[in-house]
Amino acid sequence: MEEAEKMPVVILSLHQKWWQKMAAGEKVLELRKTKPQCKAPFRVLVYVTGGVGIVGEFICPEVLEIKNFEEAERKSKVPAHDIHNYAAGSRNKVYGWEVSTVREYEKPLTLKHWE
Repeated sequence: MEEAEKMPVVILSLHQKWWQKMAAGEKVLELRKTKPQCKAPFRVLVYVTGGVGIVGEFICPEVLEIKNFEEAERKSKVPAHDIHNYAAGSRNKVYGWEVSTVREYEKPLTLKHWE
């Protein structure tokens, strides 16, 4: 992960259930209506909603525009009809952030840790 520390950093807010699937290696694609301004690869710090803090990180080697909702369902664990509904609110664009090299921290960290 040394080279990851030199990459651009993005903070991503997730619900606990999605982080658990990501940390377990089940969820290899994170769906978003936007893509970061920085180019891939980049480092993603994962903030779990509800004040838990930053629980881990992953490397996003590539951001893809999602065209095939069924394939996205398999990789993201989000049902295809939910992806379709999500896309309807964003001019039908959904991006898939590829997930690799997931690292879960022993204890959640605060944002101040990175200041």
